[in-house]
Amino acid sequence: MKTTHFIVSIICILTLLTGCSNNKPSQENTSLENSTRVVNSVVGDWYECNKYGEVYVWTFREGAMYSRVPEEDFGKKLNLAKYTVKGVKIEFLNKTVTLEYTDYGLELGYEGDFARQVKLYEHREDAINNSEEYWTTDAYYETLKDENGYVIIDGVLKKYFTNDKEIVIPDNVTEIGSSLIVTELEYIDKVTIPGNVKKIDISAFNETLIKCVVIEEGVEEIGEYAFANTCPFEIYIPTSIKLIGDAAFMSSEGNHDGKIYVKKGSYAEKYFKEYLIENNYDGAEIIVEE
Repeated sequence: MKTTHFIVSIICILTLLTGCSNNKPSQENTSLENSTRVVNSVVGDWYECNKYGEVYVWTFREGAMYSRVPEEDFGKKLNLAKYTVKGVKIEFLNKTVTLEYTDYGLELGYEGDFARQVKLYEHREDAINNSEEYWTTDAYYETLKDENGYVIIDGVLKKYFTNDKEIVIPDNVTEIGSSLIVTELEYIDKVTIPGNVKKIDISAFNETLIKCVVIEEGVEEIGEYAFANTCPFEIYIPTSIKLIGDAAFMSSEGNHDGKIYVKKGSYAEKYFKEYLIENNYDGAEIIVEE
């Protein structure tokens, strides 16, 4: 009887161990793409994430030909150029750079006036994960956008991908981030910022051409360069504004057709008085309303 119990116990243990083993992720489930790496060789496809967060694919072929293209062009017909490996040096485009084989891929060392190190990774994910710049790019934020083109994180509208001529900031946004609008439009007709937004960050709409900006009561802060070079024909600033950063509405070429509406006795009126030249601010007329 004891022998039977012992055998049953062994079977149960083996069953549990087998079940646990089957639940482990296999190597085939990894998200990394298949490697094209050849040991101690530059041959293969390599990924670079540059200082702007842009991903490029370098392809070195067996026949001493190579290319470097933005990842969106990878897989298309390549314009190949010649390269030559000489020990710890590699020559291409009339340049000679140092070559080092690393655990993650390759490292190219440029010398002279444009001295820099270029890291080429075996896997795209590694190139991105080792680049601080990528996480602030439009390409990254586009992976986070919702069905309406918004990227909202903890109440901050980080990016808005849109081709709408008129924009109303959503009512669940309390802050507008920098370099907000990503669009193919030459200009936007109107942007309305409701009172649920308390802060407009530095350079939020910088160099985004907008015909009319309506900032509603409730908004409290406008950051530096927030509307710089937007050249609106009309902009309305409420009495609730408590702080306006330097050069928030500057126009490099002058906004001579612009009108900025402020309320009498408001912080905005006092702010513009400090910068007025013949009753205009970088060309825009300041209109004080009762």
